[in-house]
Amino acid sequence: MIRRGRIHRIPAFAGLLALSLGSAVVTAAPAHASTAGINCTGWSYTTYAPGLTDTVRPTTVVVDGDLNVIDAHSPTGSCLSANSTATAGERDVTAQLDLSCNQLIGESGVETIRWNNGTTSSFPFTAAVVRGLSTTVLTETGTVTSGEFAGGHVVETFTAANLDLLGCLTPGGVTSLNFATVLTITPA
Repeated sequence: MIRRGRIHRIPAFAGLLALSLGSAVVTAAPAHASTAGINCTGWSYTTYAPGLTDTVRPTTVVVDGDLNVIDAHSPTGSCLSANSTATAGERDVTAQLDLSCNQLIGESGVETIRWNNGTTSSFPFTAAVVRGLSTTVLTETGTVTSGEFAGGHVVETFTAANLDLLGCLTPGGVTSLNFATVLTITPA
């Protein structure tokens, strides 16, 4: 476990921010695919300005993504790796998106995670969202194309409780969600 340290990541991670992810990206693994893998839990604290309402409008979305990093919005976490020294990771991003509480859009992009052993993992993803009455669940899938765990298959799931359903009906809207995060990268 490591303590909070700001690390920036590629803005294409906007799909998580948008509350809209899931599906699969199939890409060829590098010729020298890794035999390493990792399974992590953590949190992705996401803020929206202005807050999300039932009206689609331009929104600044900021994500503080932590895997086994403890801070004010990430109370727990763990990472278990095989054939790697990585034990924690982070990804932080700011994006401008057109969003609302009930807009469900597909998203794709490239996510980069910075690991505590000085390496990174980058992967293109496709994502989708399922918003139920009690939770919002986003799922990203892809294949690591560079860095630690190259060639590994990625599944990353983000789950947030819908604690403020009436907030969507107010002028200020819903200003934040804290997504419990599970990341699994399995060797090719």
